[in-house]
Amino acid sequence: MPDFQNGWLYEAGIGENRAARIIDGELVAARIERERAGARRGSVVDAQFTEQWVAGQSGIVSLESGEQCLLQPLPKGLTEGATIRIEIVREALDEKGGQSKRAKARPVDAGSALTQGPNLLDIIEASGEPIRKVQAHELDMLASLDWNEAMEQAETGRIEFDGGSLLVSLTPALTVIDVDGPLVPLELAKRAAKQVALALTRFDIGGSTGVDFPTLQAKAERTEVCAIFDQHMTGNCERTAINGFGFMQVVSHKTGPSVLEIMQADKVLSATLMLLRQAERTPGTGAMRLDVHPAVAAKLKHRQTWLDTLSQRTGRGVSIATKGDITIAGGQIASV
Repeated sequence: MPDFQNGWLYEAGIGENRAARIIDGELVAARIERERAGARRGSVVDAQFTEQWVAGQSGIVSLESGEQCLLQPLPKGLTEGATIRIEIVREALDEKGGQSKRAKARPVDAGSALTQGPNLLDIIEASGEPIRKVQAHELDMLASLDWNEAMEQAETGRIEFDGGSLLVSLTPALTVIDVDGPLVPLELAKRAAKQVALALTRFDIGGSTGVDFPTLQAKAERTEVCAIFDQHMTGNCERTAINGFGFMQVVSHKTGPSVLEIMQADKVLSATLMLLRQAERTPGTGAMRLDVHPAVAAKLKHRQTWLDTLSQRTGRGVSIATKGDITIAGGQIASV
């Protein structure tokens, strides 16, 4: 891609919009936006105060859509049933196992203008960087930047690098990154520090993150590893020093789900959307059949609009064939 080496690539996909920030031809940040019912970060809306949670500190408010949000701080004198204008400061988070965390909100002045928060395209446009919109009939620019490999890393939580690997685990409280590899501890930690910094930015990992480096006895070695992390960490964050057990904590503002949380919350959905992306880019004429796992078939049958959009974009008829011997991620596209 010699004609576009710096800026954002944006792809309006079926059921999922994608953006990739590239610097000098390298993927440095991946962002995903999926169809969802919840309020977006930055939205200013009216809500009803329904429940006090921690006396004088926080409570639950309900939006017109029925979505509930955690309100902090709690204005003095607010009574249950009252209407209050709020701003969404963190979107709701879906977690593995079907659990979810409410969106977080803060009170704003009653005269604040009601507004919907920015979508993914709005956010990257606000960066002021060049944007190139990617079309399905063009060269797959995202794939040429190892987008598919990045999505596999996000879904598995495993990031390989020369001499070791990172295993990223999601918990309700924080993201945990374990460093593993055959190198001597200091060399492994130095290489891992760079990869941890790059991964936090690439996958939009915010909130609290704990990193378990190899144990380093010498303070000078731990300081050297921290310096490497700082050199490659481009996001706004705070960190602790690496303690004698090899543990470092990184804290940054969390405004929504990370790419890992999106990809892992519903792996059937992730596989379905990846298949639709592949199908949209599959050349050919005549009808198209998607051979899929039963779980993917069920997901598609509940989202007929996705199949309709695929048919409109490709000019081809689309049908689904359920096959039990296909894995969830192993869907195939056939011409019929």
